Amino acid sequence: MNIDVSNLIKKAVPESEGRNVRVLSENSKSADFRDGNFLSRDFPRSAPKLYITGEDDDFDELTIKEWQDEGFDVEYFSVQSCGADGYIEKLRDLSREKMEPCAKFGIVAYDSAATMCLAHYHFMDNNPEFKLGLLIAYYPTAIPDPEGKFPNAISTLVHLTAGAEIGITKQSQMVGIQGKRRTKKKRVDPGAGTGGKLQLAYPSYTYNAEPGFAEHDVEEFDGICAEIAWSRSLSAARKVFGIDPDLEVVLESNLQSKFFTNDIDKAVEAYTTHKTPHVTNIPSLTGGIGVEDLRAYYATAFTNPPSTKVTLLSRTIGVDRVVDEMHIRFKHTQEVPWMLPDVPATNKKVEILVVSIVALKGGKLYQEHVYWDQASVLMQIGLLDPKLLPQTAKDLGVDRLPVVGRKAARRILSEFDSEEENE
Repeated sequence: MNIDVSNLIKKAVPESEGRNVRVLSENSKSADFRDGNFLSRDFPRSAPKLYITGEDDDFDELTIKEWQDEGFDVEYFSVQSCGADGYIEKLRDLSREKMEPCAKFGIVAYDSAATMCLAHYHFMDNNPEFKLGLLIAYYPTAIPDPEGKFPNAISTLVHLTAGAEIGITKQSQMVGIQGKRRTKKKRVDPGAGTGGKLQLAYPSYTYNAEPGFAEHDVEEFDGICAEIAWSRSLSAARKVFGIDPDLEVVLESNLQSKFFTNDIDKAVEAYTTHKTPHVTNIPSLTGGIGVEDLRAYYATAFTNPPSTKVTLLSRTIGVDRVVDEMHIRFKHTQEVPWMLPDVPATNKKVEILVVSIVALKGGKLYQEHVYWDQASVLMQIGLLDPKLLPQTAKDLGVDRLPVVGRKAARRILSEFDSEEENE
């Protein structure tokens, strides 16, 4: 690959005309132009190019929109539009496209298109200028040798359906020469644990679903499997293209609006509009589905006593979600509809640990699931006495319900400050 250093410097530093300027890599230990960090983060870049490809011309528009919302320049093409022979030529043409210096592109392929992409790019000479940096394959009908790694320049991720019969293709290769191919059928292993991770030479996962599970416009669509696969795909894409969005900004704005300033418009403004956002408080089943429902929820149900104090204990940030562990304390001087609907004020003090799992789409909040120990809350306000047992519990020899009050919250606080436990 030849780089016109002169033009590259002029583009990065327009004012450098006639001056002695050099480009420094942020990665000083290995200044490799194929490395996404070779150039400064301030170097002007266009939106990363992502090709989505499937069997036919009719493809899920929502999936395309989701990738666009994440900042990718998306283009779709199909096996049907190219023909079987023309499709391989189309893949070759992608590497011939004129791109900015050091730029890469990615491919997200489905079904037979995924099969053809995996077979093509597993051969080391089919990415001659290292322009392809990402290859994500959804439920291909065949995969390359599970013990054969992809070329180092390509970050690969394969999503398979557990129990499906697929082809396993082994093919010897030398530089410039493709050897004989041998394919045998094998059922996909369910993978390790609940995550379905397979121990292959390239990252692969299985899902308890049917092929098509990640496409919103087909009967086989499976929301749970699609979301897990989406998070893994988005993570792989961001690593390849060096994208690192700040997910905390929109989340903090939402928390500030609903807990402290009671700014309903700003709280709702944080949610996505191209998909149906929702909030569910699991113990009380309060919350809302859709923007207008959420607006009503924040206006009427999400009220808190003036004494409410929220302390963030931990925050885990993933590729498209944020998990907060919070300590919430308040005096129950008024109804708290989102936590204790239809329960009048008891003037009792409450301390509880709350876990919030927030998913984001395109930089906006998409869904929030909130968990806490409702039995502990009821015990603290005097609506649950662990010593008052139903007859069935007595017949089992139970002396006391396994419920604790504020001790649970205090136990966790004590891990941060040993004096808290003695308050």
